[in-house]
Amino acid sequence: MSEFLLDIRDLKLGFKSYAGLIEVLHGISLNIRRGEKVALVGESGSGKSVTARIILGLLQEFSTARISGSVSFEGDDLETQPLSVRQGLRGTKISMIFQDPTSSLNPVYTIGVQFQEVLRRGDVQISAKQAEARAIALLEDVSIPEPERVLASYPFQLSGGMNQRVMIAMALANEPSLLIADEPGTALDVTVQAQTLHLMRDLVERKGTSVLFISHNLGVVREFADRVYVIYKGRLVEHGRTSELFHSPRHPYTKALMAAVPRITGGGIPDIAEATDAYLDPMIDHEAEATS
Repeated sequence: MSEFLLDIRDLKLGFKSYAGLIEVLHGISLNIRRGEKVALVGESGSGKSVTARIILGLLQEFSTARISGSVSFEGDDLETQPLSVRQGLRGTKISMIFQDPTSSLNPVYTIGVQFQEVLRRGDVQISAKQAEARAIALLEDVSIPEPERVLASYPFQLSGGMNQRVMIAMALANEPSLLIADEPGTALDVTVQAQTLHLMRDLVERKGTSVLFISHNLGVVREFADRVYVIYKGRLVEHGRTSELFHSPRHPYTKALMAAVPRITGGGIPDIAEATDAYLDPMIDHEAEATS
């Protein structure tokens, strides 16, 4: 059995266009052990979300995408698996939570109908009554009061925080081995976001679920992840255990991200690009190799 639940090695991504190949990822390598919570942190456009979509096998369906490297899950290289196998992992062994819960749910179906669809991915023979009972139990797990009322509601009838809890319950419904959380709670106010992340952390720890936590906010990551990878312009520039990285960050981009965390006292937010570009671009290949 492989040491890692997820093992990504030298992952490269480009998109074919009329102007030639546009390179997005430049040799990403990261891994996640069973039961481990790992964060992938960087600003918008750094390559976080496309990495997650490659893991799910979504970008492989685009004819313009050019992908190389290996993505192994539970010891199997997903790039060598048939499309049907990769699709079968979604919502079962690998689940994902997206940033905006309300837009991720279908507005024309009730929460109960959408829950049944999720549960049937894990068990095609589950009855409507069994699915309802399971959904109620899952909603209670995420501290939703009156779960029967929520199941009968449409997404637009619920608050953003309530919809995010529904999304967490759905993502964990089929007891996945890996949960990918793409900026969860970003669309929520800070109080609800903190409550949601605390709830999600407790649930995944109780169930032993591995997590790839995607974020631009190191302040949030500090409270959630066991290890952190920092990505900049499609390259990993630093990684380490969360406590070590926060105590002694090595790369100027990591330091700039930490300085960009909002604080009550003044001082302004530094320009991350200005703080890193001059140093980073000539050194980036060396840095990525040294910290991988």
